[in-house]
Amino acid sequence: MKNEIKVSIPGKIVISGEYAVLDGSPAIVSTLKEKANITIQKSEKSHNIYSTSALEDIYPFTIENDSNVVWLEEDPGEFGSLIKHAFKILQPKLKQKLYIAIDSSKFFRIRKDRTAIKLGIGSSAAVSVGITKALSQYQEILPLPEHLLIQANSIHQALQGKEGSGIDVTCSFADQGVIECTKNSVNNHNWSILSWPNGLHLKVLSTSQDGSTKRLVKNYRRASNLYPKEFKSAQNQFLDITQNLSSAWKSEDVDLIICLLRAYDAQIKKLDKIGAIGIYTQAHTEIQNIASRYNVFYKPSGAGGGGIGLAISSSMDALNDFSDKIGKAAWNIRCLD
Repeated sequence: MKNEIKVSIPGKIVISGEYAVLDGSPAIVSTLKEKANITIQKSEKSHNIYSTSALEDIYPFTIENDSNVVWLEEDPGEFGSLIKHAFKILQPKLKQKLYIAIDSSKFFRIRKDRTAIKLGIGSSAAVSVGITKALSQYQEILPLPEHLLIQANSIHQALQGKEGSGIDVTCSFADQGVIECTKNSVNNHNWSILSWPNGLHLKVLSTSQDGSTKRLVKNYRRASNLYPKEFKSAQNQFLDITQNLSSAWKSEDVDLIICLLRAYDAQIKKLDKIGAIGIYTQAHTEIQNIASRYNVFYKPSGAGGGGIGLAISSSMDALNDFSDKIGKAAWNIRCLD
């Protein structure tokens, strides 16, 4: 390898379709400016080296014949899991020892006590895509893009315990701004690029809590099985609203988009209450109560359970007034319009 390999992959937000996408509905998702950076270069040591912005140390490792990663000293734990899955799934043929560095610092916020808080904007999906593309470049092979997407999703699925829809991986892989996709987009390598509706303003907020997508999706599936009658009624309305949101977004009808998002949110709350899923945390509830006083709509983004939320309005002034008031309830990440 003559030169180092660098790959940058964006994070994402889910605007609509979380959970509904598991049952076949489309989801509207968007990339963010925050990116994960993956670098591969030749190691000057007699072993491979892994480093991550999440930890201060470096981690030497070797690769066994069955593509298992063996840590030679300290084990990076959960922060090394993705690398282990990547080597097991991709099985790259190494021509020399490598230094692999992952910088996902843009996906974290550092508190005053120097502890890191995960923002919940798709770091694991971005890194899964990034390491797949970087190792492909290292091997100097040009697999079909659809094959790379499937590999990246396999790594992410292994990390998430086979839960999730793959829309976050699709969004980061496509890197085309706002897209509409489904749970079949990974295998079909198919999505639609959408425009941002004129007059729709959005702020991305972090609650500083870490929601577990794996746990929440399991809770959703469990609730669907335990309470089939009650769940089905709310679920059907939920799926219909999601389809209507798709049409409203494409027609750029801002008032209808916000109206449908409110209806969508009401059904999410019904499902959450029926199944005790854990989508709405106290932080989400507090932020939504503040938002309502400023005629701003707020909803969790993605699986919920903490993580991030979206504040949406047709008035930038209202959104700014709300933003000034949220105080300690959430951090502003950025504004999209």
